[in-house]
Amino acid sequence: MNKKKIITLIVVLLIIIVVAVIVTMYFIKRAKYVYDIEQVTNIEYNTINIDNRYGVIDGDGNIVVEPNYDIIQIPNPSKPVFICMSDYNTETKQYQTKVLNDKREQIITGYESVQAIPTETTADGIPFEKTVLKYSKDGKYGLVDFEGKEITEPIYDDISSVTYKEGMLLVEQDGKKGIININGVQVIDTQYDNITVDNYYDVNTKYQRTGFIVCKTEAEGYRYGYIDYKGDKILDTEYTEIERVTEIEDEKDIYIIAYKDGQAGLLRNNKIILNHEYEDITYNSYNDVFVIQRNGKQGIVDRDGNVKIDTKYINITFGGIYLNATEDEGDKVLDLNGNEVTDGYISKMPTKDGQHSIVYGEDEVYKIIDNSGNVVIDKNYTYIEEVDNNYFIVASMNNNGIVDLSGKSLVDLKYNSIFKLDNTNLLQANISETNTISLINSNMQVVATMDEASIEVKENYVRLYSETESKYFDYSGNELTAQELFPDNNIYAKKIDDKWGFVNKEGNIVVQNEYDMVTEINEYGFAGIKKDGKWGVINKNGDIIQEPTYELESISPIFIGKYYKSEEWYGNDYFTTEVENEEG
Repeated sequence: MNKKKIITLIVVLLIIIVVAVIVTMYFIKRAKYVYDIEQVTNIEYNTINIDNRYGVIDGDGNIVVEPNYDIIQIPNPSKPVFICMSDYNTETKQYQTKVLNDKREQIITGYESVQAIPTETTADGIPFEKTVLKYSKDGKYGLVDFEGKEITEPIYDDISSVTYKEGMLLVEQDGKKGIININGVQVIDTQYDNITVDNYYDVNTKYQRTGFIVCKTEAEGYRYGYIDYKGDKILDTEYTEIERVTEIEDEKDIYIIAYKDGQAGLLRNNKIILNHEYEDITYNSYNDVFVIQRNGKQGIVDRDGNVKIDTKYINITFGGIYLNATEDEGDKVLDLNGNEVTDGYISKMPTKDGQHSIVYGEDEVYKIIDNSGNVVIDKNYTYIEEVDNNYFIVASMNNNGIVDLSGKSLVDLKYNSIFKLDNTNLLQANISETNTISLINSNMQVVATMDEASIEVKENYVRLYSETESKYFDYSGNELTAQELFPDNNIYAKKIDDKWGFVNKEGNIVVQNEYDMVTEINEYGFAGIKKDGKWGVINKNGDIIQEPTYELESISPIFIGKYYKSEEWYGNDYFTTEVENEEG
């Protein structure tokens, strides 16, 4: 092989090595923030509480773990892994723990203790990390998976969850804190005195892009910095206060208000947009501008730091796209460019059609005007809010209704409140005195009204119910039958002659209509039956599992076998057979 070929081969090998290193570094970095969050769709196991002792039942109501324990944690209710705690030691402030499976066999042994890791704001509502456990050994903590495989060695003084960051864990070593993920990968080194999250949220990625505010204690006091969700340091710990502007949803740019030497500045990532020369900086999301304050006077800048209004006003408040500015000579109404407005209104909010605005004047009355200033609606309303398609919620004398752009009443002015029902195309209207709930569709038609009612929004339907009635609707307000919603059920609740029973898919009576109220067969295959003020249980075939003996506060209880769902005062759910208000 000649010299030229050798040199060429060496160059090719070097290129391959460099590419391999770059690819390796990419995947090492990516491993910090890419991890799988398990979503629980089927709950197979639940805790029971009998005589203040806890156990576990399966979805058929069979006892899996006898209720003999002080506490039971089920970190993932789709898997048979149960953390059983008993014999609390008042000196060490620790429980004796053991982990059992569905055969009541002890698993994940060889540790001083094994515990689930409580967390908050999970997407599926499960209050624990669902794939890892915390173990202790020789006074230190590590991570282990459900099969007993160690994810990290026991090197931490403590391991806990990170609020709003499922899959990320706060770890402590020698008094310093850092972050690892559930795979055991170090995201932030253990060098900080405190770590919190910035609470950023967007509808697409949820809390995935939430970053970290880190803190070190210096001789001068606390100093804060910022690390993004990938673990990349954005700001060093040199600021006396840091706040992310979470209202700005941006995949690339992070806006941070940071204080240094008592003065506020604005940064986009690590680039200074506004120098640290302001007493305060706040963000107005409606107009996408910042209010800045210097020497006790306020002004306005845009998100690029361009000054729209100089800092010359004692106070600035927003009324839609108008600003109410106070100066030594008096009050002024300004537009966003600082020009004085003289149309007589102190608040103006353009409507979605771009042709009208909701305005508010010093007479404390809301109106709707067109772009030429002509009044379209003027009925002395004390509040107006656009819903959609030129429909407006209006208020007068504490009563709410809905009108269209012509002022025509579409929903009577009789409700105490009207608001959008989350994640649906429906509005909910309430009358407090009778606890009446009405559902209103996108055409502003009242599709259902029920007194003494409750409402719940499920994954693909809305349920409106009371002590004697239950109705189902899709997200657009079309009424649905139980057969449409639950096609796999064998029987369905039906009201006949003011009494409830159950019919099969052909409409034939399976359970006689002798009950004051019933529930539909639930996902576990059980339904509640109410008679003379007491609840009992039937199974999916209509067989009575429990005669009506339970006096329950819930108007729509959930049953698994003979057990009904209850809740402790601090929000912990469990199932039990203990009657809340037992007679004699």
